[in-house]
Amino acid sequence: MTGHDYNARMAALWIMHGTACVKLLRANGRALHAENFEAALREFVDIIAGEVGRDILTEAMDWASGQVSVYGNDLQSDAPVSIH
Repeated sequence: MTGHDYNARMAALWIMHGTACVKLLRANGRALHAENFEAALREFVDIIAGEVGRDILTEAMDWASGQVSVYGNDLQSDAPVSIH
């Protein structure tokens, strides 16, 4: 695994974590905060994709989704942030 792959995987886990935070904010009536968090998360994704490449980040998101799915929590399926 290259440094870019490792960094992309770690970022993918944080993206999924951020997505869960957005969902929690929305579910608790804090839509404005959720929108702001989501906008920041999109910027984060753009920065990481620019550093490691969109293909590598996409593969990392697939990997992260697989890791989370093992525990029955497929957070990426309705993620508000897209890397494409």
